[in-house]
Amino acid sequence: MKKLWSIISAIVMTFSLCACGQNVSATEPEGNGAASDVTAHLESTEQETESEEHNTENGQNELNVKETSAITLTIGDMVLHGYLNDSIPAQSLIAQLPLTVTLNDSDNDFCGGSLDIEYTESDVQSGYKNGDLAFWTPANNFVIFVDDEENSANTGNLVILGKITESQEVLDALEGTIDVTIALSDETEIQTDSVENTVAEETNINEVTETDRIENSTITSETEVSEVRVKITVGETELIAVMEDNATTQAIIEQMPMTLSMMDLYGREMCYRYGAYALPTDNLRSDGYEVGDIAYWAPGGSLVILYKQNGEQFERQHLGHIDSGVEIFESTGDVDVTFELVTD
Repeated sequence: MKKLWSIISAIVMTFSLCACGQNVSATEPEGNGAASDVTAHLESTEQETESEEHNTENGQNELNVKETSAITLTIGDMVLHGYLNDSIPAQSLIAQLPLTVTLNDSDNDFCGGSLDIEYTESDVQSGYKNGDLAFWTPANNFVIFVDDEENSANTGNLVILGKITESQEVLDALEGTIDVTIALSDETEIQTDSVENTVAEETNINEVTETDRIENSTITSETEVSEVRVKITVGETELIAVMEDNATTQAIIEQMPMTLSMMDLYGREMCYRYGAYALPTDNLRSDGYEVGDIAYWAPGGSLVILYKQNGEQFERQHLGHIDSGVEIFESTGDVDVTFELVTD
């Protein structure tokens, strides 16, 4: 009987310690480990998304600046973008930034380092989604999950801290032992100890002088009877976009005419970053995109023109669509792009 109980106890311990590397014990030294991929941000991130969608449906147009902090993860010459959530564990990591950790490639994840993270049992979960940033409690490891989220339910002892928001292709390109420097993004003005300052900055972004209101009144009246069109100029090429009427679009139109230095990213999009949550949103959606779509990705404050399809689905504010000519961006590389409201 004692032998039987010993076998059962051993099996239970094996399942509870399989989170960061298949052969790692709870006392394994720094740098060893292999977490199964990133991703079912599980219920924590899904609940945040559901909450945001619920607020939107109820007409609450409050920005999510208070809920996440934009970060960068620098690996050699590569800079990845992501965010940390508003949990106590994530905030305890933010207090230590910038921080450099050495992570080992473990197929589904990169795992290592030794973090001092404040957490409670209610923060610990099983499962992840690709791109998730996590703390593995048995060895105090920092983990970047990159693959196999569909089989992650048995990966336990995880505290989800945030997420990398790059495409799956970027995650797939990571390999070997990597030194990762985690830092708050220079592009965000989020202050973890002063939400009031951030809210004040958001308010300033949305303020419009009385003169601006008068000048834009014609635009508003025209919107009611006809579609809003924007001319997009790239070198000698002119494209026409039909824009949606929403809070983000209105904030951008108020800045026109404008010329933005846009980056060619991931072989699929042109991108200009205003800074995390710099523009208002009122109708976020998460699904696939169409070639020619213009969208705003709030966590990076990114205005993007999607010129090629890769099948990815991501949460964004849809702004408009370019019917033809968007393939010009396949050969421009980084380029200055001019946006002007069509008034005739």
